[in-house]
Amino acid sequence: MSKTDHPGDRRSYFDRFFFDWFPGEALGAARLYFGFGLIVYLYSQYKQLLVLEPLGAQFHYTLPIWYFDLLGIDHMIPWLNVPVMAVMTAACAMFALGRWTKPAIIAIILAIFYLKGVRDSISGDVHHREVPIIALLVLFLVSKCDQVFGIDARRKGLPEIADWEASWPLRAMQVYIAMFYFWALMAKLRVSGLAWFTDGGRIQDVLLARALRDGLGADGQPVKLSQAYELAQNPDLVFVFGATVFVFELLIPLILFVRDWRWRLLMLIGAAIFHFSNYYLLNVQFYLYPFVFVTFFNMAVVHRWLMGRKSRREAGFSSS
Repeated sequence: MSKTDHPGDRRSYFDRFFFDWFPGEALGAARLYFGFGLIVYLYSQYKQLLVLEPLGAQFHYTLPIWYFDLLGIDHMIPWLNVPVMAVMTAACAMFALGRWTKPAIIAIILAIFYLKGVRDSISGDVHHREVPIIALLVLFLVSKCDQVFGIDARRKGLPEIADWEASWPLRAMQVYIAMFYFWALMAKLRVSGLAWFTDGGRIQDVLLARALRDGLGADGQPVKLSQAYELAQNPDLVFVFGATVFVFELLIPLILFVRDWRWRLLMLIGAAIFHFSNYYLLNVQFYLYPFVFVTFFNMAVVHRWLMGRKSRREAGFSSS
């Protein structure tokens, strides 16, 4: 069996869709950039837990998240947040560098479950921002990402994995990410139908609720997110905003069929703008989520390009 061969009939559309997209090294390079992006993303999600007094009194949850309730965890131990964050950050770095990769992934997932549980049990508001991250980590876990482009792979002298062994997990991640947006659209349609996106519909309710959540100031304007409040007062802009969300979430799965990296990059820049707009208008904490888009590209090529630029810059400094 050659490096690009895989079990099954390569002539089928299924095989072409999942197995013929990336060389073996691309999976390890994606792991590298995903791992370091994960450090920044997870810190943004749990940094508020670090400001709590480590030796302060234990905080009893009024509404523990379901798995804390199942395990009988009814209070927070403030000092525990710091070492869990430290272990999670170190595990992300090891995962990125390909050192003890699989145990590192498990440690990251366990840390996420704990810190998410603490945050959501304190706030009483369950968030799902970690769900896609955990799903992608599980795909890395069941792949051969530990056998390429990392410290352990170099030390053990492992042969490069076959192209199909790199392609299927990356393609599975892409399918999950694309469908994550599409499922969000289906959920909106199931709850409110097309009225969700129109003036006077659900999207206007969301804008107003977010803007007024922190109350009004002395000037009668929302304390935070005044831009969302102003947008909600303009029916035409609400319609444009809603239509943009609808079209984006409906069409984003088409990226799965685009092979040209330039078109993929253009579509994902649009997705990043979507997330930053949601953060600006609604304080939706997905603004760093676009780091997962590294799974849509051959990051080995990107890595070589970046290292080449670094070498040329260093050579320029040394000759000056």
